[in-house]
Amino acid sequence: MFFQPSNFTSSNIRSIRLNPSTNQVIVQFLNNAKTYLYDNVNANAMTEFFFGDYESVGKFVNAYCKGNRYTVIG
Repeated sequence: MFFQPSNFTSSNIRSIRLNPSTNQVIVQFLNNAKTYLYDNVNANAMTEFFFGDYESVGKFVNAYCKGNRYTVIG
């Protein structure tokens, strides 16, 4: 099950959904409107992000998603 935080602002990310049980994150970017499914994302980092321990969605995506295997899903 993916969880979607609702209280965030980002200049580059339209939406983010996290699934700690499968280590997956879905990110939709504003600049190209594409949606990416990232695999093998650190579950602890996702939990910390979801509970507000990250100041920036972009910093989370850069630190824990980019560089991981991904699939373009939209």
